[in-house]
Amino acid sequence: MAYDPVRDEILVPANHAYAILTFRGDANGDTPPVRKIHGRNTQIVNPSAVAIDPVHGEIFVPQNRKVLVFPRDANGDVAPIRILQGPDTGLSGGGDMRITVDPVRNLMIVTGRGIRIFDRTASGNTKPLRYISSSGAKYARLMTNNPANGMIFAAVRAGENSDENIEGRFALDDYVGVWSVFDDGDVPARLTIGGPNLLLKDARGIAIDPKNKNVIVSDKTLNAVLTFNVPEAF
Repeated sequence: MAYDPVRDEILVPANHAYAILTFRGDANGDTPPVRKIHGRNTQIVNPSAVAIDPVHGEIFVPQNRKVLVFPRDANGDVAPIRILQGPDTGLSGGGDMRITVDPVRNLMIVTGRGIRIFDRTASGNTKPLRYISSSGAKYARLMTNNPANGMIFAAVRAGENSDENIEGRFALDDYVGVWSVFDDGDVPARLTIGGPNLLLKDARGIAIDPKNKNVIVSDKTLNAVLTFNVPEAF
């Protein structure tokens, strides 16, 4: 899910409907979406994530080894305006790809067997500008970023295969790792939050509150939402 602060709209990946749904920010109850990206031409299949660039007005949808980009007002069976895809991208398959955008530095950041940083407008078979390949980054599954200082916040599910490994889901393996968009190579996280071996067991969501310098994480096993005050990350 993603929020567009410019339009006050909520974007939701509808996994079983093969669609990206956009709702008004004040939507309540049985309310239809104001727009729906859906159909054969979109190339969207089982979407599990979506990101919005509110500055440049673009929607980013990670799919199997590719990233589809649509204009903010896309509606119906529309083709992407750009597709990042090919062996040189290093993009992984499966449902572990997540994406966030830094509109200040014109960067697109993608997880999946590492953290890959591309130019925001990259398309085709383009190599990443930088690739964070450390062991922690390879288990990054959920992600957001702070364009104000270029920091990447990634929920590292180190107990993977978490969905298959029941012991991993209940171990204190998970944590939030903080990297910079300028990091490259086998670089450890600059900061770790909530673990490992501390609190987090099965991180399933992450958000940041830059104003109050907080990192907010949901944990499925703990059945809780945890807020960490981390001024040094902001």
